[in-house]
Amino acid sequence: MNYKLKTVDIIICVHNALEDVKKCLSAILENTTYPYQLYIINDGSAQETTDFLNNFCTQHPITILLHNETAQGYTKAANKGLQTAKSDYVILLNSDTIVSTLWLEGMLECGESDPKIGIIGALSNAASWQSVPERFAGKDWAINELPIDLTVNDMAKIVSQVSEKCFPRVPFVNGFCFAIKRQLIEKIGYLDDIHFPKGYGEENDYCLRAANANFTLAIADHVYIYHAKSKSYTHNRRAELSRQGDKALKKKHGTRIINQHVKSLRTNSDLANIRKKLKSALKHYQIKDIQSPKIMNRFFNLSILKDRFLKIIKIN
Repeated sequence: MNYKLKTVDIIICVHNALEDVKKCLSAILENTTYPYQLYIINDGSAQETTDFLNNFCTQHPITILLHNETAQGYTKAANKGLQTAKSDYVILLNSDTIVSTLWLEGMLECGESDPKIGIIGALSNAASWQSVPERFAGKDWAINELPIDLTVNDMAKIVSQVSEKCFPRVPFVNGFCFAIKRQLIEKIGYLDDIHFPKGYGEENDYCLRAANANFTLAIADHVYIYHAKSKSYTHNRRAELSRQGDKALKKKHGTRIINQHVKSLRTNSDLANIRKKLKSALKHYQIKDIQSPKIMNRFFNLSILKDRFLKIIKIN
């Protein structure tokens, strides 16, 4: 399982939402230690975002900036990056994500564990079936905001420590972090920007096409990436685009196969196990119960409590 000679391109499509973009790029610079080339596709953003991206790329030579003068939609923007990138692995990463320490090494470790794997995803706070520790909040998908005083890297460390690294096989991988092997791109091509122009359903379509080409899909269940949920669209607009994407997916591939795959995700025992173990680990971290000065003094301060908690998880 040697991934150290693999080349990696990271593609980020940007359409405004500048504050999220700043956090995303900052985390990549801080937490990505494996060599990579960064491609940013500026999909018709406003002048403030465009100016920031131009300055960022000037300051960071590892970045290649491509512009769409007017917004073409996520899928066409992503394809522009995919058609330009040439590395062994190409990772489509949403501009509203915050990556954690060693995230890229973890993605490659999963990908190189089996030559049949064509697409790799990660765990997150908000990534539908890949969400941890909860999948649902009522009838909607859970957001799983971080507990008070836990950073993204703290949560990533806990996830890594409780993970069995079984790399669950799944029929769909959420597009927020979508790593694709070069062999798969060469075999099936790029995203379908005709049926899925706005970026809702295009990753599920690509997953189905990958499976039809005899590739498998896996989750790096020891990697955690925070997902803030994009501000590029309003909640109502996202809901409408999601409905349109789902309709187009079922029309292209058939309702039966989609329903079968959703059922298998709902009952995936490997994903259920990592959620169960993470919930158990987080019970040791009862930060909300530690509010009074008396209890705070007992543990000296929150940072010491956090260190003790992380040691407990490591021992267990």
